[in-house]
Amino acid sequence: MKHYMITFWTFIFAFISCSANGTEQTTLPENDDVVVDDGNSLLWRIEGEGITTSYMYGTMHMIEAEYYHFTDKMTKEIESSDAIIMEVGGMPNPLETLELMKLDSGDIRSVFTDEQMRIIVEFFDKELGTDPDAFFKTYGEMKPFFILQGITQHYFEGETESYDLDIMSIAGQKEIPLIGLETLDEQLGFFDIIPQEAMANMIVESIENYKKEKKSTAKMMKAYSEQKVDKLIPIMKKQSPEFMEFSDIFLYNRNKAWVPKVMKEMADKKCFIAVGAAHLFGEGGLIDLLRKEGLTITPVSTDA
Repeated sequence: MKHYMITFWTFIFAFISCSANGTEQTTLPENDDVVVDDGNSLLWRIEGEGITTSYMYGTMHMIEAEYYHFTDKMTKEIESSDAIIMEVGGMPNPLETLELMKLDSGDIRSVFTDEQMRIIVEFFDKELGTDPDAFFKTYGEMKPFFILQGITQHYFEGETESYDLDIMSIAGQKEIPLIGLETLDEQLGFFDIIPQEAMANMIVESIENYKKEKKSTAKMMKAYSEQKVDKLIPIMKKQSPEFMEFSDIFLYNRNKAWVPKVMKEMADKKCFIAVGAAHLFGEGGLIDLLRKEGLTITPVSTDA
């Protein structure tokens, strides 16, 4: 497994992948793209007046290796870009990240009721193999969403891959500028907006639904690998309604803030935009918002 800091979107926004199986396609000779007529693609071409033609891809931040497909077409479009735009511009400093994740109070017990704490510690001990001493050494001074990460990491089995890390790697190798839409500080700050009681309840609900959510994650990875994008958001809503209660915080408000930044960068350079796939689709998604800016957004095959 690749070891790296797993943020919230590694779990909740890990949704849409890269192979256009079973879709009708039409070749566009002017740029050799292949249009996916039913819209089931993770790769979208962006065109319009006042911008340089660019591409946008919905990543899955963490995915089991058997579902991972990084294609030559994706590599080609990344390497030919003038800039790569991602949620955060590069890997954060681990020590700085650790400090941002710490509680002001310094004691995780202050966040939960005694009964909630008992449920959490018992779950980590019996289900995840982390005994109480190890649990408090790891999580005792951390913000509660760090516990949530500890749970969701176990939704994945065996070897895992990351589209984000591999895109960052290409950027580094080819010396392509990497532009972040947010800072890590901003990302982690979204969790502070959620009321403490709601976050505590969310974690307990994740424990109570652990086996169901683990199975749902497997379904999402399969749908992602087959690029059945029309099924992904419904799966997410069914799996994690407690998270969708805060979708404005984690999805739609962020999308609105990103659009002017993306438009500015595309004004004078070809960009490859790679963000969590849940940010792309539906009303209030980036595809919808960019179309409202007058741009033409076209789904294209990742295999062409």
